[in-house]
This record gives sequence, C-alpha cells and structure tokens, in this order.
Amino acid sequence: MRMREAILTGEIKGGERLVHEDLATRFGTSRIPVRDALKRLVFDGLVDANDRGVCHVSTFGPEDVEEIYALREMLEGHAVVRATAQLSDDEIAELERLQGEIEAAAESGDKEAYVELNQTFHREIYDSADQPRLARLIYGLWQGMPPLTPMAIENRLVHAAREHRPILAALRERDGQAASQAMQAHIATAGRALHDYVASKEGGAR
Repeated sequence: MRMREAILTGEIKGGERLVHEDLATRFGTSRIPVRDALKRLVFDGLVDANDRGVCHVSTFGPEDVEEIYALREMLEGHAVVRATAQLSDDEIAELERLQGEIEAAAESGDKEAYVELNQTFHREIYDSADQPRLARLIYGLWQGMPPLTPMAIENRLVHAAREHRPILAALRERDGQAASQAMQAHIATAGRALHDYVASKEGGAR
C-alpha cells in the first residue's frame, strides 16, 4: 500500500492531516481507494480518526518505542512461558511450517507476506497460553509501528526471521525459561532498531 509506505518512511509526517482529495491527487487515484486505504490504516494504528471522520497520521516517537517494547518484553516473555506448557506437538509442527514460510518471505523481500506470517506466528504462540486478557494486552501494544517495523527498516527481515529459531528450539525442548529469554531478546532487538529509526526521522525533521 503506497500510503502506508509513505507514512512508514516519513514521507507523510506524524500529525499531518490526511484529506481525501489531496491524497487522491497525490497518489493518482480516486477517492474510493483512498477512503478504503484510510480505514485500513486506522485499523493498523497508523492513522487516527475523530468522530467527524477527520484523519491525522498517528504520532510515534522514541519514548513511545521505549515504553511499548519494555511492556512487550515483559508480557510476551510471560506469554511464551505459559504457551510452552500448552502447545501440542502438532501445534509446534505448525509453527515450524510457518517459520519456513517466514524465512522464505524474508529471503525474497516480500514484506507484506512477512508481516502477515510473522503476526500469525506470534499469535499462534500467545493464543496457546490460554490467557485471553494477556493476549488482548499484547495485541493492543501491536497497534501502529511495532508490527510493521520490518517494512520500514532496511535489512531487518532476514535477521528478524532468524531470531525465531531459538524460540522454536526452546519450545521443542519444552523449556519455558529459554523460550522466554529468546522471545525477549527478539523483541528487544526489534525495539532498538525501531527506536533508532524513529529517532533518526525526528532528528532529520529538525
């Protein structure tokens, strides 16, 4: 989606008002695709819309990254411990199948497929923890930039995909503590990459 890419790369700035007619002209399309795209971006957490339907790009600074990723490390690290005891052999085999598709998408540079498969991979784990309130908290923290980090940051895809391998190895061994440590390391690495990226965009805008 061209509009999402423009937001992720900073071509469209945080806080900028999004007007249907201007966007249609900018991207060479009609108002209907723009309207549909904005609905999707609101769902993704990249755009905020008020009660009158006025849209602005969501703001996301380094301090937001620090807060969100600290919470993600804690919550997702706990969720994977719970999931380790719950996952069946068949479910782990499904995670391994997903991992193969994730690595293939990363190697081919298919960012859209990677993001979708990556979210499915993590959801499969956290849903298996059988703690719906915990899952809702985690998925709420995914709104906005966090799940789309690989789409914004160059060379992140392959490295991020490979960070799943120690998580899977720990799950296979039914080692909840090792799975938690691997998950937290994976999230921390993504958090540092996104923090540096957002900070660089803020610095460039000054």
